[in-house]
Amino acid sequence: MKPAAWAIEGLCAASKGRAPCVAFLLGALLKIAAPRGKRILSNLSLVYPESTQAWREALRRRLYEHLGWMVTEILALQHDPHQVFDWIEEVDGGHFIEKPLAEGKGVLFLSGHYGNWELLAAWYAQYLSKKGFRSFYIVSQSTKDKDIARLIAKYRQNAGIKLLPKTTSTLEMVKLLKSGAHVAALADISWRGGVVLPFMGHPCAHTTGPAVLGTLASVPVVPVAIYRKGPFRHRVAFSPPLPVPGEKNRRLKVELLTREVGEALEKMIAPQPELWFWLHNRWK
Repeated sequence: MKPAAWAIEGLCAASKGRAPCVAFLLGALLKIAAPRGKRILSNLSLVYPESTQAWREALRRRLYEHLGWMVTEILALQHDPHQVFDWIEEVDGGHFIEKPLAEGKGVLFLSGHYGNWELLAAWYAQYLSKKGFRSFYIVSQSTKDKDIARLIAKYRQNAGIKLLPKTTSTLEMVKLLKSGAHVAALADISWRGGVVLPFMGHPCAHTTGPAVLGTLASVPVVPVAIYRKGPFRHRVAFSPPLPVPGEKNRRLKVELLTREVGEALEKMIAPQPELWFWLHNRWK
């Protein structure tokens, strides 16, 4: 096992009973190393041109603190995945998923690298499991480090999450959704190809994947976000399914739905921007 994976396993062991210490350590290391610090400030300057340098630096510090707690929560969850039910204190808009659940209909969940997105997936997987429903997948992309990729896969599977590699064909994903599976995708990173549309006031490439899947499978596309209230304290918010454009031209229909996806992501991020992963080179 490589040093990075070994260190993660060590932190996982330490997170049992010493979570605040682990979070403090991780947060401090992030603030010192400032990974992609210039990229974060550049993105914030682009999106919030009227903000001050002090405001942007303060938000960056809060982002690093959040990431420290995020990793700590994921590690602590491995000791008892069911404790996630204690950590999710509020659920808004739950009725938007109860109807398709009752009908045995598939759902495509739309989210982003926002809040503790891994905790959100773990909670939903176990929420469905309690109802006797075990077909929940997340579209995932493996990291280049094979040891870390194996750890991430193990941690997700411990929480009851099934993995759907990003390389899975569109046809296979559509079949899953039509069979009644619930699938979650993160749609807030820049992709080659796709379509160029505004995001937070500036043009960038958007993946058309969620719009294509939702259109071909004829399932609701439901935005969902998780908001941090504090360490091990979160609120989940489901939004109404995105309206399906009445356009008959499939290409235009996908583009219009992709625009809806981008606007839904903007609404997720707006209440607590420090919870978004500003490290991405989103506006290439």
